[in-house]
Parts: sequence; structure tokens; C-alpha cells
Amino acid sequence: MTARKSFNARLRTATPPIVGGLVASTLLITACRTQSEYASIGTLTPTVAVGSRGYELYQNNCAACHGPAGRGDGMFAFVLNTRPRDFWNEPFRYVSTLDGIATKEDVIQSIQHGRINGEMPGGQWLTGDDLSVLADFVIELNRLGWEERLREEFAAEGLSEEEIQEISLERVTTEQPAQTPVPSPSFAADLARGRDLYAQSCASCHGLSGRGDGLDVPRDEQGRAIAVRDLANEPIRGGDSPEELFNRIRSGIPGTPMPGQPLMAPDDVWQLVHYTRYIMGRPISSSPDALLTPSTDR
Repeated sequence: MTARKSFNARLRTATPPIVGGLVASTLLITACRTQSEYASIGTLTPTVAVGSRGYELYQNNCAACHGPAGRGDGMFAFVLNTRPRDFWNEPFRYVSTLDGIATKEDVIQSIQHGRINGEMPGGQWLTGDDLSVLADFVIELNRLGWEERLREEFAAEGLSEEEIQEISLERVTTEQPAQTPVPSPSFAADLARGRDLYAQSCASCHGLSGRGDGLDVPRDEQGRAIAVRDLANEPIRGGDSPEELFNRIRSGIPGTPMPGQPLMAPDDVWQLVHYTRYIMGRPISSSPDALLTPSTDR
């Protein structure tokens, strides 16, 4: 067992006083880092300003892993097998839109339910208002990251501050809001059709049997190797309800090599959803009503 996995195992099985001590120590160290981290950001907007409600909620619930300024460098980040998202420089992974830009609802879902097998716990204790404020906070960090990059990349081209802010806002505002098409009335699950679509669109990475043993060795946009999901044995981080699987297939996962299938006919996407659940050993009814039933498994 590696040192990192050993630490993870101890943390998960630690008694409450030990966990409390770790968290308290982390928050104390994080608080000491926060002012210097934020000082390097420059002028902050009210949404993420020190002392704002979003700031307090973020520091208490997210900073230990994602870092006090949201750059993925929290005090626990080094012991996690899955690196926490750098909100400044990386896109949100689990989206429901065709342009790859997360909606506020997408971000709220990630905060509320966490990421199974991704080491991010769900925030079921947070109120609806807390979730809304936190989502606004991390989306604004993402926008500030776009501002930062635009200033660096186009410094010689004389972009005005107004133009930079306008472009950065466009980069976090979807023009294709989420819509999950209902299967057609004539839809019926066809494993042969699903298998063919899977072989064409998914097997190169996930493998013909869905065990993550395809020939491709993908890397994310930061150049880090990605462990392809073993659909037959591993939980799905983005949720495994039929609708969530539909969104993963149609929208892809931004920042990773998993492409979306925006041009695939909706009924074919539903065939892939049905076949994916078949690979997972959790087949579902082929009726449209059953396909759209939310799952509680995350």
C-alpha cells in the first residue's frame, strides 16, 4: 500500500477526535495562507471578497482540498488520489450543456452530491441558499481565472478592462442551456444497436467489455494521465441515473479527452445509456418513464 493510500485509509477510519484535529489544524493553516493567497489575486469582486458569505462558506467547506483561493492546492490535496479542481485554470467536469460550460445547477449538483469515487464528499448539510451562494463563488473564481489568462495572453493587443471582463463572463455563461430530450414514443432498448454504438464511440478508451482497458491512454488538458473508468466495476463520478449518463455521453467531460456526441440522434444516445447500464450490471426498463427516473446512487 502506498503512503498516499495508507493516509487515505487512516483518514477514512479515523475516530471523530482525530478527524476533528486534522480538520482544525488544516483550517488554522489555511487561514494563515489565505491573506497572502488573496493578496496575489488583485481586486476581488463582491462575490468572492474576503468576509463575504460565499467566502466564509467556501473556506469552511472547500478550502481544505481546493485551496484558500481555489487553485486546487489545499492542505489535503497532496493525499488525495484525485486532484482537486483548480477553479482558476480548469473547466468544470460535469456539465449538462452542449457548449461545455457548466450551468449554476450543474455546479450546485456537484457541491450537494459530491463525486463518488472522486473523494469529494457531498454537502447534504448545506441549505439551498448555501448551495446557491457557493456555486456563485466558484463560478466567479473560474471567471477570474479567465480574466487572468486574458490579461497575460493579450497584454500586447491592448484589450480594455471592459473587454476582458465581457469575454471572461462569456466564458462562464452557457448559450446552450441544459435540455435532456425525452426518448421518442417509439423508443425500445436494443442491445445490439447499443453495442454497435458503444464499439464506435466508447470502446477505444473504455474497452469492448467496458473495463477501462481500451488501447487509448488519454490525458487531460494539463497533460496528466487519466485512469479510464471501468464501467463494469467502478462507480460513475458524475452520477449514474439515466439522465446523468445521457448528459455525460452527449456533453462529454470538459478538460478531458472524453468527447461529447452533440450530433448523435437522441434515441441513439438513449441506446448508449441503456447499454452502459447493461455493462454496469444494472439494466433498466426501456420505457421512456423508466429512463427519466432519477437515481439516488452516487
